[in-house]
Amino acid sequence: MNTADVLGLVSRWIHILSAVLVVGGAAFNRFALMPAVEGVLDDQTHQRLRERIVARWKKVVHTCVALLFISGAYNFYLSFQHKVPPLPYHPMFGLKLLLALTVFYFAIALTSTSPGFARLRANGRKWLTVQITLAIIIILISGVMKTVHQSAMLSAATGAAGS
Repeated sequence: MNTADVLGLVSRWIHILSAVLVVGGAAFNRFALMPAVEGVLDDQTHQRLRERIVARWKKVVHTCVALLFISGAYNFYLSFQHKVPPLPYHPMFGLKLLLALTVFYFAIALTSTSPGFARLRANGRKWLTVQITLAIIIILISGVMKTVHQSAMLSAATGAAGS
């Protein structure tokens, strides 16, 4: 395994682990934390708890989003190095990128303290559900992209061996 392979592997790990943290945190918030505190805490206690969670969680979200951008750009760059065929890989990447930007928007907006996002935060359950759904679609697209990439690598290896 050469240095480029190790760097590619580390980039992939960073990408996957960052996505797991952001999406896992959203799923925990939506399906465990929100229902657990609903009706149990008075409004003032609930608001204080939310503020404390957001103060800590947004640092994780912002770091993970930055790592996803960096590692995603590097992983896309690697697709050019491996001569992955543009079709269907690039359109799938474009769709994945647009969906990821939307997921990033919701992740950041829902952890924001800006008054501009207050209406979005007021419907947090709905937007967390949208965020999680989009993330699932991204994961499915990623699986197809990985298969296309592996198929291209196998075809290239088979073609080189047959020459």
